[in-house]
Amino acid sequence: MDISVCMPVYNGEKFIKRCIDSVLSQEFSGTFEFIIVDDGSEDNTVSLIKEYNDEHIKLFECEHKGIVDASNYGLEHCSGKYIARMDADDVMLPNSLQVRYDFLESH
Repeated sequence: MDISVCMPVYNGEKFIKRCIDSVLSQEFSGTFEFIIVDDGSEDNTVSLIKEYNDEHIKLFECEHKGIVDASNYGLEHCSGKYIARMDADDVMLPNSLQVRYDFLESH
């Protein structure tokens, strides 16, 4: 695995689909996984994530303990050589993973 995209989320239903779509539409020549850790959301975040049937997504559901615990839990499940950190209201440009990967490999 080249890159693990790690994202904790809590009550992110307003932006989560836009975020996920931007990650899944990456123009990346390598392999990546998308680790999403739901931190006990009380809205429709989990059901929106579960609408995706994509092999890149690995969803973990936890009780609400805060962003630090959710992030650390996600990091423990990353298998990529590199880690890209996201928040549920972030959006990746289409070549973001490729640019990051190429830079890290050349430095």
